[in-house]
Amino acid sequence: MDRASEKENVPSEEECMKLLRECNVPENIIRHSVKVKQFALKIAHGLKKRGVKVDEKLVAAASLLHDLDKAETLQNKTLTHGVEASRKLKKLGMYRVAKIVKKHVLESILKGELKTIEEKIVYYADKRVLGDKIVGLDERFEYLKKRYGLNNRKAMNVITESYGKVVELEKELSIWMKGRSS
Repeated sequence: MDRASEKENVPSEEECMKLLRECNVPENIIRHSVKVKQFALKIAHGLKKRGVKVDEKLVAAASLLHDLDKAETLQNKTLTHGVEASRKLKKLGMYRVAKIVKKHVLESILKGELKTIEEKIVYYADKRVLGDKIVGLDERFEYLKKRYGLNNRKAMNVITESYGKVVELEKELSIWMKGRSS
């Protein structure tokens, strides 16, 4: 598939909300995703004002759909969060959204996978939203440690190792985020 036809497969916000409901995504995850989208778009707007090319429709869609598989992967440990959602989105022809959704998980920053500005924005915005509230990285990572790391040494290592990299990403984006924390 070429880039032009891929670009056409970025869903509208309304289409994203419909997909979330069709996939029975719980309301708390939908509220989280909406807040991630709002915060990500603030970052995108700030970048655009400073001349950075950002595909805001892509940022909005990926933000809304980043946790499409969250409830499913928490229940079924044979599925991998991000990967399952990416697979579903690719089946729907949403290749660019699927690529970002797959990379929103903590491990991606450790592997150096965040390449595009849209990937960085969605990844970072997700790391700043706890439930449906924007919080600092310290609070968000403490939550991650308690929620996923206490009984899982591998998860705790990923959380701990990725924290510094996310702080670096925050610094990279901070020029455009001053005064845009809520």
